[in-house]
Amino acid sequence: MNISTRLLHQISYHLSRYGQQRFMRASHALKAAQLARFQNIMAVVSGSDSGYQRGLTLATNVEEFRQRVPLSDYEDWQYAINRQRSSGEFILTTETCQRYQPTSGSTAQIKWIPYTPEFLRELDQAINPWMADLYSRYPAIRKGRHYWSLSWVPGELRSVANSVNDDLQLLPWWKRLFMNRTMAVPQAVSLAPSSELSLFASLCYLCAARDLTLMSVWSPTFLLSLLEQLGQQRMAVAQVLEQGRWGEQQTSLGHLSAPRNRINAALLRNWNGRINATITRKLWPELALISAWDTSSSEPWARQLQQLFSHSDFQGKGLWATEGVVTIPYGQQYPLALESHFYEFENLANKQILFSWELEPGMQVRPVITTASGLLRYRTKDRLLVDGFINQCPTLRFISRLSGTDMVGEKMSPQAVLNIFSTLTAALPLQPVSLLAVPAEQGNHRPTYVLLASGGQELQTETQQRLEALLQEHFHYKLARELGQLNPARVIISDNAMATYTHLRLQCGAVAGNIKVEPLLLCPAASELLNTLPEDSPAESGAIA
Repeated sequence: MNISTRLLHQISYHLSRYGQQRFMRASHALKAAQLARFQNIMAVVSGSDSGYQRGLTLATNVEEFRQRVPLSDYEDWQYAINRQRSSGEFILTTETCQRYQPTSGSTAQIKWIPYTPEFLRELDQAINPWMADLYSRYPAIRKGRHYWSLSWVPGELRSVANSVNDDLQLLPWWKRLFMNRTMAVPQAVSLAPSSELSLFASLCYLCAARDLTLMSVWSPTFLLSLLEQLGQQRMAVAQVLEQGRWGEQQTSLGHLSAPRNRINAALLRNWNGRINATITRKLWPELALISAWDTSSSEPWARQLQQLFSHSDFQGKGLWATEGVVTIPYGQQYPLALESHFYEFENLANKQILFSWELEPGMQVRPVITTASGLLRYRTKDRLLVDGFINQCPTLRFISRLSGTDMVGEKMSPQAVLNIFSTLTAALPLQPVSLLAVPAEQGNHRPTYVLLASGGQELQTETQQRLEALLQEHFHYKLARELGQLNPARVIISDNAMATYTHLRLQCGAVAGNIKVEPLLLCPAASELLNTLPEDSPAESGAIA
């Protein structure tokens, strides 16, 4: 770590504190801050086609806004977004869109989210207080370089837009300067011809950074997968670090300066490839903090990361989707990012729509966000619990996703599946990954559910019996089974269950690096799992790599 890196961290800390102070001032006047944010959004929406069609002007108040704009999902905006992408016209806002960021839900559809200048400023309002709090709570991260996971994009989408992989374009100039000088992995790895090559280059840079002090990723499974790949490719990575050249990958990675670190190259040469706390400490002795999702279905994978990096602290993420930010980590809580967007919430107990200043502790709610990208009253698919306040600002804890499955009327929910997982893990030494809902394929099969889990092969039969019994405790599932609408649930226990899940999500258009493990997933692509299994017999352990 050099003096300039330490100095840049100090500058970044002090600049971020201005945003932190603004956030704290706003937390004492939640309603006023939210109404001001609403007016800023109306300023960029009112002159657009969307604003005109809905009768929105600078004089529109929040009650009129509610009357004129219905609750919405992505499908309600898809036509307008596609029209704006193709024409460049001011359809959703009066600002030129800088980028369309791809994302995906639980199905194959790619969603394109418009990123406008004002929307990027909204996101920055959430970044500043979070970063200031990070520097204050974990001062050791100021001493070295950081790894921030970039936006991984499927190969077939890489040519759609030149900026889709350049996350630094989203930041103010001073943050771009800071990131360029303090990132352990240069942003240019995203320009490699494939995700596989980008990941290989990332591994090389990470293993060269003995001064690494922070790793920030979205999904803990992404970092676990990266470590697994390091174990498999350790000799190739060691060769790059020894020679300071890309070797066979020179043509594809020639736009990057190959890293060099003979100390870590020797560690990799003498390592057996098994990931444990000893090797992570040797490779990254200065690592002070890992940041990743750690709630709901991500919790077991986050615990695994904490065990592998026992010498480092760990911090969970707030609720941050491609469409917008809802909460940020701050202290030990997750307050509403009240300076970012305009928020409403659906009370899941009675379907009442509430303003943020109407929330009360104990409520379970669904966020409804209005952003400067032009997405108005946009419903996310998240269940949150109001668990406290910072001054007037509510703090919310992520409980689960709301999207369920209902292939033949069985009505399964993510929360029900999480309860089943808890029962299974209490009885058996295995780790459920996901319950996959597999629709009927061209009439050849009835729909069914397939559990992916990590564990021992000897658990196969008992797990399948317990799973089916637990599923049949749910009335609609049991009825569907009795009516012959569903085949019995199947189980695949495998050491590479997580890799299988990632493979299936990528087939459905998900973005690598941003894949959150969903406890329940509608997954037509999982029919390939069924095709490897004997008809009407228990699944074989590790059937799919």
